[in-house]
Amino acid sequence: MVTWIRRLALLATTLVVVASMNVAVGTAATGGPLTGTWSGYIVADSHNAVKPIHIQIVVNAKETGGSWRISAACRGLLTLDSVSNGYHHFLRKLARGSTCAGGDIDCLKRAGANVDDLVTSHLGGEYDSAGTLSRVGN
Repeated sequence: MVTWIRRLALLATTLVVVASMNVAVGTAATGGPLTGTWSGYIVADSHNAVKPIHIQIVVNAKETGGSWRISAACRGLLTLDSVSNGYHHFLRKLARGSTCAGGDIDCLKRAGANVDDLVTSHLGGEYDSAGTLSRVGN
């Protein structure tokens, strides 16, 4: 009877270890809460009648960089600048051939199933446009 209990305890321990390994591998493969492709509109935070701008942002699994795209002529890479107050601050760098200005900073933070994007312009100012982005695809 004691041998049976020991075998059962060993089997239970093995199952717990295997389950925890699967969780760790799954987390590493999918990345953090910002990982993935996000799309939506950002709107200037001013009294001027400025049209909303559609943006698509891709954040890599390590949440250290990614890419951004407003149009074929306005796109580039993201590089993580800092993390504070729950926001990841990504610096926009222009891709070769882009005709828009780079240097804006997208401050991303999960908001339920979406991501809030507070943008600081390359011209200065604090969060001069903002919007909520939704996950694209899975």
